[in-house]
Amino acid sequence: MANHVRDLPQLSLSRITRLRLLLFGHEDLAGIVFWAALTGFLGALATVAFRESLDLLERLFTGQREEGLVNAAIELVWWHRMAIPIVGGLLAGLVLHWAGRVLTVPRGVDYMEAVLVGDGRIGFRAALVASLSSLCSIASGGSIGREGSMVQLAAMVGSKLGALARASIPRLRLMVACGAAAGIAAAYNAPMSGALFVSEIVLGNMAMESFGPLVVASVVSNVTIHRFLGYGPLFDVPHVQFVSNVELVFFVVLGVLLGHLAPPFLALIDFAKSCFARLRWPPYLQLGLGGVIVGAISIWVPQVWGNGYSVVGNILQGRTAGVWLLIVLFAKALATAATIGSGGVGGIFTPTLFIGCAVGTLVGELMHTALPAITSVPAAYGLIGMGGFLAATTHAPLTSILMVFETTGDYQIVLPLMLACVTAHYTAKVYRHGESVYHASLARAEQSSAADDWRLRTVEPLVKPPAAMVPRTTTVRQLLEELPKRPLERVYVVDGDQLIAWLDPRRVLEQVQAGSIEENVTVEHVSHPVSFVLSPDMALGTALDGFLREQATVLPVTLGPWRNSLLGEVSRRDVLLAIQDRLTVRK
Repeated sequence: MANHVRDLPQLSLSRITRLRLLLFGHEDLAGIVFWAALTGFLGALATVAFRESLDLLERLFTGQREEGLVNAAIELVWWHRMAIPIVGGLLAGLVLHWAGRVLTVPRGVDYMEAVLVGDGRIGFRAALVASLSSLCSIASGGSIGREGSMVQLAAMVGSKLGALARASIPRLRLMVACGAAAGIAAAYNAPMSGALFVSEIVLGNMAMESFGPLVVASVVSNVTIHRFLGYGPLFDVPHVQFVSNVELVFFVVLGVLLGHLAPPFLALIDFAKSCFARLRWPPYLQLGLGGVIVGAISIWVPQVWGNGYSVVGNILQGRTAGVWLLIVLFAKALATAATIGSGGVGGIFTPTLFIGCAVGTLVGELMHTALPAITSVPAAYGLIGMGGFLAATTHAPLTSILMVFETTGDYQIVLPLMLACVTAHYTAKVYRHGESVYHASLARAEQSSAADDWRLRTVEPLVKPPAAMVPRTTTVRQLLEELPKRPLERVYVVDGDQLIAWLDPRRVLEQVQAGSIEENVTVEHVSHPVSFVLSPDMALGTALDGFLREQATVLPVTLGPWRNSLLGEVSRRDVLLAIQDRLTVRK
């Protein structure tokens, strides 16, 4: 029997292409969930590769087998402790210098740029070079978070999967966002925070068109890391008991204090960046100088090494307190500014949690000493401080609340945490024109979009091949026998390449089973006239009006009203994502 059903995806000889178009080429919800889940799984594996490489490199640098970089640093003699950050900084800079001069690797696109600028493409070589530089910095004691590179790698995985699926620009951007969410979920054991972080900070909205896939990617990533591979939580968090309702006032005061401290911390980092930039040195000398500063500080305060996970655990357990905690706090702030200012590749998320925990614990010690009967233990204030300082620096109070809650799993912490985070957020917004720690990345994306307006204006970039189309002489029996084995909303009836009608195969099958139509009639007799079609130059708003009027999830695209040649189809989800892009406004 001749193949009357022209299923375009099935014409490909490549199995990968068939799978790609089957699962991502259309409005099929299962396809979107599949690719979001695959991004979460592979993104989690990318973070595992980075984490294990970091552990190996730490042992090579320090020659120690102790648990944690700080513990290894404490065991080293002072000159060795100073030399390692210098060597690591030089190596990190040489990686960047070598990649730029010898390999001619272009400037890496940050995942925020990839999502906001809209191209959605993150180069593999650039991401790999940045990760190698980050490994050298962090493993040698650089005071910077590993989550930055973990998120970037996971986002790169999302970008490559989207390119493999030949996703449209909005979906490619969504895949990058799913990768970023997966990276955060894997780094912090916080799946909901991963999805919310990307929605609140990067995308700037929580539309379900994008938030749903982010949740899927985050959950799969978290399950992969912690359920399948057995990685435990980052922080050793004690159970805390809040004493009285009067204490809520103290947490508001703590939020105000954190809101005032966050802008100076961000200003310190900006000042360090400007100082290093004025030197106009090559990357290896700048990062080497940053290593000198970190190494010098670590002679007396080895707790400044690395991201500080173990130190945060010691603070919460009460093993680091009093004047020594105050010294560690100032030393960590200086070391972080030196590492980031010199050009170190990594994240600032974890150092922010460190500083917030230290400030909160110091306040808690003072309050508990003065009012022991009505105040909680200092660890409670440390946990609240983590969320409050994070909210003050990122201007993402919802993410901050949820992250600390997911870290503790204790509902009692929610009310004081909400008060402190919101108070810190609004207090910090008064300073620096309301700019967050991610202002530079977001501003860079705005400059790119100003130079090249990437935001989609018409439906032309969203057009995909039609899922299935049949000649007008095809019988219903032939249609049902040879229809692709996947849910389809529309099959297009054509005469040559001219679109003449469409039909719903599910409805046709129901009518055949009910006996209301015969199987030997042609599809033309059971099809519907085409009442609305898209054209390649149609504006997004007009297209969305058509989707709403037709109550359809996919619509055909033709050359125009006078030449009804079928070019492909566009999904409503892609139109909504593209409109969401255009409506996103950065302040």
